[in-house]
Amino acid sequence: MRFEPTNTRELMTSPMIVTCFKHMGCFDFCEMIQRVQSHPVLTRVFISNIKDNKVTLAGVTFTISSVIIVAATGISNVGENWFKAQNLDDQYYQPYLKPRYRNERKKLFPFSHLLDKYAPMMKIIMKYFTFEGIFSRLYTYHIRFLMHFTRVKMLNIPYYLFKGIEKMAYTV
Repeated sequence: MRFEPTNTRELMTSPMIVTCFKHMGCFDFCEMIQRVQSHPVLTRVFISNIKDNKVTLAGVTFTISSVIIVAATGISNVGENWFKAQNLDDQYYQPYLKPRYRNERKKLFPFSHLLDKYAPMMKIIMKYFTFEGIFSRLYTYHIRFLMHFTRVKMLNIPYYLFKGIEKMAYTV
């Protein structure tokens, strides 16, 4: 079951996470989620009605794009246009892993391979941006988000979210 965050309680437990999220322009988005809450039925109807990046609900047509996601979330449209299938350079990837796992290049690995100091932030990233329900494993795209929030390599989050919506629309 996927986790849909409804408050910022976990985010607020770490000053480092709050600072990183504010600096990267994502803290307001997390607070917006807290105000709006989740609407699973509306979300399902929205996703299941996407055709050619457009959705019509109650006679209103919405066009979905990274530009619209910027307007809706307030997250800046800056950084690398990157999505899940693209590779990560080892020089960026390896510093986030415990030393004994750095040479084991995989697309999927146990959460326990992540350095402990990044674990709290990774869980928040997984909940707010990658919408995972399984917290025992990580994919390379989780590390890519961590790179963004630790200011190592900027990720265009609106682009990433748009591509994720596109992928859901075609696989649902």
